[in-house]
Amino acid sequence: MLSEPLAKTYPAVFQPEEGGGFFIKFPDIQGAYTGINEDDISYGLAMAEEALGMVLADYIEHEDPLPKPTPIKEIEVDNDAFTTLIRVDVAKYLKDTELIKKTLTIPKWADTLGKRAGMNFSVLLTESIADKANDILLSNKSGQCQ
Repeated sequence: MLSEPLAKTYPAVFQPEEGGGFFIKFPDIQGAYTGINEDDISYGLAMAEEALGMVLADYIEHEDPLPKPTPIKEIEVDNDAFTTLIRVDVAKYLKDTELIKKTLTIPKWADTLGKRAGMNFSVLLTESIADKANDILLSNKSGQCQ
């Protein structure tokens, strides 16, 4: 099973451009937008994922809370535009990936079971921290951490 503890999903609005293509924006994420000069929706989805990943990684690296996603049914758009959800694994876009050595103590039984299961303790700890930190990454509408 693949674990993506920093996977986030936000609504994106695809607004058709005159002459073809789309302007793509994320109503909840200031500074997250992109565009394509063609009508290839698959390409637009990939561009939207990349734009969202880069901006959310920047939020995390600057210790800013992530905005709470607006439910897709609450997003109003013009008749020729559409809204879809974009999912991104923000971990792929984080720049500060310098490894830090940590010394910790665990019970012998946990060490034994972990070794028998072939667990990588560093990966397990990193994923666990990302899972537990999810609550502090998301903010409510007023910008306060939950």
